[in-house]
Amino acid sequence: MSTLQSIDQVQEEILSRLSALPPTDVPLEVALHRTIATDVHARDPIPPFDNTAMDGFGLRSADTASATTDAPTELKVTGAVEAGAETLPTVLAGCAVRIYTGAPIPPGCDCIVPWEKTARFDETTVVLDAPVAARACVRPHSSDLEKGAVALSAGTRLTPAALGLLATVGYPVVSVGPRLRVAVHSSGNELVPIDSALSPGKIRNSNLTSICARLEQWGATPLARPVLRDTPEAVRAGLRATLTLRPDAIVTTGGVSAGDLDFIREVARELGDDVQIRKVNMKPGKPLVDGLIAGIPFFGLPGNPAACLVSFEIFVRPALAKLEGRRDAFAPRRVARLAHAFDTPKIDRRQFLRGTAHFDFERQHYRVHLPSAQGSHQMSSFAEANCLVEIDVQSGRLAEDAAVTIHLLGDIQ
Repeated sequence: MSTLQSIDQVQEEILSRLSALPPTDVPLEVALHRTIATDVHARDPIPPFDNTAMDGFGLRSADTASATTDAPTELKVTGAVEAGAETLPTVLAGCAVRIYTGAPIPPGCDCIVPWEKTARFDETTVVLDAPVAARACVRPHSSDLEKGAVALSAGTRLTPAALGLLATVGYPVVSVGPRLRVAVHSSGNELVPIDSALSPGKIRNSNLTSICARLEQWGATPLARPVLRDTPEAVRAGLRATLTLRPDAIVTTGGVSAGDLDFIREVARELGDDVQIRKVNMKPGKPLVDGLIAGIPFFGLPGNPAACLVSFEIFVRPALAKLEGRRDAFAPRRVARLAHAFDTPKIDRRQFLRGTAHFDFERQHYRVHLPSAQGSHQMSSFAEANCLVEIDVQSGRLAEDAAVTIHLLGDIQ
């Protein structure tokens, strides 16, 4: 019997054969959720000039030093400064100007007092009954970014805010990693289309739907491919047809165990280079095939639906991240506590159980619920799961409040 390989070892071997794919330049309007390929530097200081954070009056702080409720200071209003103004009035001693949020600070002015913090004002005067500190309500030149500073670093995934920052620093076009095209095959004589009635021995082709959806969620373009039937000839022809599309990666589900009809692993090895047929020390998802076929990364995942999705998270996700140049190769991990006791089977493999976690603000930690349906064929427990609960080799019962590591799959409420 072949030795089980550790998850870390398999991940390391998969990633060692991959390199980031060449980037491409795209306009900002289509760059959402893409990954920056190189550091982006600020072309200008941000803000490019001192400006006001508030609507109010611009003045000299020294003029307000003696202002009190009993002896207020009255200043003459000599002008106004709006956002975008290019010609600025000089603020003289004993004077003030109206000023509006975002407007440049005019010469002579060293502070802003908001409308609501004045004692009173009209068109010609403003009265203050307390001192105003120098630089009050002033947003300094370069306080966000110095010219030449790294605004966004390579590997950053572009959120709406990140796109706004790129626009701020003057990048209408940005170099990003590719939007990966990933071909997906399910395999097996038992598979029928999802709109089919089930005859004896048949099941619907759910893996194609779930893996393609996961790829879309990741940001890739899935290429749904025909089912690979259980003959070497069908598998070979199907993979060769997919290779002509030159996808960035190929994922298959099923046909990778040691059964007489599991032909994907042998055909992949026949067609590919450095194709490994593995037994991984994990449950679910022990069987795995990975390597390169015609230079294209190939992943043969288990056919059981839950095992297929777990293997995707543990092995395919990191590989896609490396190809795209992303930094989120691995799901975020947190320490959580079990919301209830749970019985685990006695096995010598690391387990990944489906769980639903939430942050308990009263206890100030994550709590996770484990549904009972944890079989590798059971998708009902995966449908509402937002994490994988990692359990090392265990026998017996996990106690309520036991500490566990969770791998986040989505937003935790």
